[in-house]
Amino acid sequence: MKIIILSDSPMICTGFSNQSRLLAKYLTDKGHEIHYFANAYQGQTLKNVELEDGTKFEYKIYGQNSPYFQAEMGEMIKRINADIFMILLDTFMLYPWFLNVDTSPAKTIFWYPSDGGAGLPVNCENILRKIDRPVAMSMFGKKQVEEYHKIKADYIPHGTEPERFFKMEESQRFVLRAKWGLNDKLVVGVVARNQPRKMLDRTIKAFKLVAQEVPNAILLLHLDPRDNAAGWDMINLIRRYNLENRVRFTGMTAFHGFDWNQMNEVYNLMDVFFLSTSGEGFGIPLIEAMSCEVPIVATDYTTTREIIVRNNCGYAAKLVGTGDISLSTLEGDIPVYDDAVINGTLTGSWQVERGIMDVEDAAEKIIELLNDKELRELMGSNGRKAVMEQYVFNKHVAPKFEKIMEELYK
Repeated sequence: MKIIILSDSPMICTGFSNQSRLLAKYLTDKGHEIHYFANAYQGQTLKNVELEDGTKFEYKIYGQNSPYFQAEMGEMIKRINADIFMILLDTFMLYPWFLNVDTSPAKTIFWYPSDGGAGLPVNCENILRKIDRPVAMSMFGKKQVEEYHKIKADYIPHGTEPERFFKMEESQRFVLRAKWGLNDKLVVGVVARNQPRKMLDRTIKAFKLVAQEVPNAILLLHLDPRDNAAGWDMINLIRRYNLENRVRFTGMTAFHGFDWNQMNEVYNLMDVFFLSTSGEGFGIPLIEAMSCEVPIVATDYTTTREIIVRNNCGYAAKLVGTGDISLSTLEGDIPVYDDAVINGTLTGSWQVERGIMDVEDAAEKIIELLNDKELRELMGSNGRKAVMEQYVFNKHVAPKFEKIMEELYK
C-alpha cells in the first residue's frame, strides 16, 4: 500500500513523533511505501536520511509549506495517489480547515488523543466524523467520543519497545547513580514537555512537601527549563521554594533530545516517576517508566486509571476537592464522572476541562513509595508485566493498524 502519515516530524522529540516514527518503520519493514508529512519541518523532501544517533528513515519525508500541510494537502495526496492517509495529531490542529480538504483517493485514519474532560475540543468532533476510521489511543478517548459525540471509534494504545526500556542490573545502576552523584539519594523523576498542560508548577510544589519529609530525596527533571512552550519559569519556581540543592536537570533541550540508551539510563536513575499533568491523550513516558520497573504517581484524570491504577503499578493523585469521591465507581459513565470532579478542574483552551492535582495528596503518595522499597519493587514489577501484555509497539500496536489499513484498502 501507499501510505501517508501526517504527524510531528520524526526528527523532533515529541510523543506524536515517537509513535509515528515507530509505525512508519514497521510498515516500511513490511514492504509498504511510506510518505511522511512532517509537521514542524520546513525544507525540501528528504529520502533515506539518518540522525546522528543512528536512527534511519527509509522513506520520504516531506516539508510543510503551510501549517499541518493545510494548503497543499489535497494536491499532495492526489500526486502520491495514496491508498491510506493516516493522521496522528490533535484534532484541534485540523479544525476547521480540514473539513474542506478533498483527501481522495485515500481512505483516512485519525489516531486521535483526548487529554481532558467534557468531550473533544469544541466542534472538533466534526473532524472525526469526516474520517473513515477514527482510532482512539486510549480507552478513555474511545468512551468519551462515543458517550459525548455518538461517534464509533476503534481503540489502539500507544506502545513502547521493552528491549530498549528495561530495568538495569543493580551493579549497573550503582555505577550509573555514582556517575550522577545519586547513590545515597531517593530520586523522584519527571519526563515531560515543559508546557502548560503538564502543570509543572504542581510538580515543584508537591516536591517541596516531599523534600521536607525525605531528607535525601532529589527531583530529577528531564525537560528543557527554557522551552519556548514553557508555562512557568521552572528556575524561578525552584528558587521560590528553596529547592536549588534538591533539583537536578538532565541537560536535554527541546531541540536536542536523548537517544534510547540515554533515556533508559534516565529512567533507571529513578525510584519513583511523577507526572502532575492536567490530562494525557495517552502518556508515553508512563509506559516507558513502567517498562523500566519504576512505580508511578500521576494525576487521577483521563488515562491514569486505565494505565496505572488498573495495572497496580503506582498511585493516582487526587484532584483538588475530590477527596471524598470514589472515582472508581464513576468510570462507567464519563459525563457523570466529569460532573463529579467539577471542583477539581478548570476550563482551558478549546473549552477542554483540565484536572488540577492535589499537591498534598501527591506528596503523601510519593513519600509512601520512597519509604517502602518492597512496595516500589512490587509496583515496578507489575508495570513491566503490563507493558509486556498490552503495550509492546510491534506486537500490540502496529499490527492492528496494518489490519485496519488492509480492511480499508480492500
